[in-house]
Amino acid sequence: MQDAALRALLRDLQRAQFDREAKASDLEILLDFLEIIAVAAGDKPAHLQGQGMRSRSFMHAVRNVAASHGLLVMETGPLLPRFLRAPDYDPRFLEWERQRDREERAREGRVLWVYRDRDLEPAIRNATEGETDVSALLGYPECCVREHFEAGIRLAEATVRGYQTRYGAKDAADFIRLAKANAPVTISPADRPVIRHDVFPYVQFAPCRECAASGASPAAAINWAMKRLAARLSPAFQRAIDKAIKAEVGARQLTERARSST
Repeated sequence: MQDAALRALLRDLQRAQFDREAKASDLEILLDFLEIIAVAAGDKPAHLQGQGMRSRSFMHAVRNVAASHGLLVMETGPLLPRFLRAPDYDPRFLEWERQRDREERAREGRVLWVYRDRDLEPAIRNATEGETDVSALLGYPECCVREHFEAGIRLAEATVRGYQTRYGAKDAADFIRLAKANAPVTISPADRPVIRHDVFPYVQFAPCRECAASGASPAAAINWAMKRLAARLSPAFQRAIDKAIKAEVGARQLTERARSST
């Protein structure tokens, strides 16, 4: 699309009426708009809407606007977790977890994909099932997506170790019983995922440790490209994003101070 068409798409996204529901973050909404425009511009293969904070009203509005501007849309179930390696615990418990994830996904509702190339549809379906890497579809660095899923595996392994040390769990039956009871365990800081959203605020993925440490990293390049796109289309839109970034950072700082004081 030419810039005039992209500005028209931005205008219609901004004018769309929707109920915020669980989508409380102004920054998240603005970055959703920016990602959809990047898809339309050919800078990003696809945008995934509704995987995190979900508003059915917002998804419906996005679907209507995107389709009216010639973009393709598809609803699927939410992404299943992707395991790049087998977790270091009983595979029978892993299979139970996968089945639980599928059942939870069925209850969660649908997510929306926005894209331009119809040939992406088989890859979208495979990624949704956790069978293939989603990084190429979303235009995110493979290293960042890989670290995200690895962090999930480490957290699962730490949970199982907690079942063993705190409750004396021995096998998959014990792990399943404790998981069903949502038994509390202590997770060390080293095993908790580190989210670095503040490093590159114009992207919706968490940069990996290597990307976060370098202004010349793949994640940094995407961040600056998205910022340039926002500025090129509408300086007012970029200022709105910057204002939302400051508000988000301030809110996180307040939360962190409140936690440290308790």
